[in-house]
Amino acid sequence: MQVKQGFKLKEVCGERILVPMGENNVDFSKLIALNESSYLLWKRMEKGSFTADDLVNLLCEEYEVSPDVAIKDVDNLIKQYRSEGVIID
Repeated sequence: MQVKQGFKLKEVCGERILVPMGENNVDFSKLIALNESSYLLWKRMEKGSFTADDLVNLLCEEYEVSPDVAIKDVDNLIKQYRSEGVIID
């Protein structure tokens, strides 16, 4: 998977927000606020290709959560980002 071109991380009023940029991403209903863990995952995703396992491992290392919890969280995030057109396979 990889991040679709045209999404940028911005800080607005102290909140981290994914903002669609460019002609192909003019739907501003797709603004996505990031909490600390989703920000950590975004920073990894924007570096290049990634797998769900990459993200699960990162969550487990950073937050010392169980793999079961990390898998569930990563699956939910990937589903949301796919439905919003933020990531592509």
